Amino acid sequence: MVLIAQITDTHLLDHPEAEMRGVKTDASFQAVLAAVQQFKPDRLILTGDLAHHGEAISYERLRDLVEATQIPSYWLPGNHDDPELMAGILQGDYLSPDKNVALGNWKLLLLDSFLENPEYGEGFLDTAQLAWLAERLEHHQNSPVAIAIHHHVVPAGVDWLDQIDMTNRAEFWQIVQHHPQVKTVFFGHVHLEYSVTQGGIPCFGTPSTCTQVTPPDQEPIEGDRQLWEQPGFRLFELHDDGRFQTKVQRIPWFA
Repeated sequence: MVLIAQITDTHLLDHPEAEMRGVKTDASFQAVLAAVQQFKPDRLILTGDLAHHGEAISYERLRDLVEATQIPSYWLPGNHDDPELMAGILQGDYLSPDKNVALGNWKLLLLDSFLENPEYGEGFLDTAQLAWLAERLEHHQNSPVAIAIHHHVVPAGVDWLDQIDMTNRAEFWQIVQHHPQVKTVFFGHVHLEYSVTQGGIPCFGTPSTCTQVTPPDQEPIEGDRQLWEQPGFRLFELHDDGRFQTKVQRIPWFA
């Protein structure tokens, strides 16, 4: 069994004390990272929007914090990121730019849905990414496969959020539906915990390490922080036979 932890949407800013929507994103990220380490995961997967403004100084701090965990870690870009800066900075003894990762019997494919100059923050898989996905799935016919991506590929049930998903998700599913070895797809972007099964494949959205989106069945209560408002991360137990379990962990960041 391989245990992986997904951390997403850290939105680090240009200064450790800087805030986004009233949250010090560095501090909340470090709190989540500390909680992750208690589970002793074998791998850490960072699924985009790692720096809110795509600044080098933010990636440098993230690199140093992740390297200090000594957990082999992998990343992909989100709509807030700068992929070129990430490629130059986010590597080290433990932090790797690899996108085709062996996890025991499993294979993990990390896709790049970054879209240059999006209208609102939507994502897109270009021709090269789609071709790479198809080629890798053909190559990994005999291994269970997990796919990680930043933008969501199934509806979250929040109208404005579903307008900025992966715009060519139909092309993604056209490829994936022919490969029963794909066991799960997980993503960030949504700042929200949810799951949808499409074509027999369970898909999972994961909370941010900082601010959250209100779930469609919830409402904020003034003066009362609810569980869904707390920062979180997702754990996956990947079993050699292709089975998996997953669970979101929250940390009591907001009093």
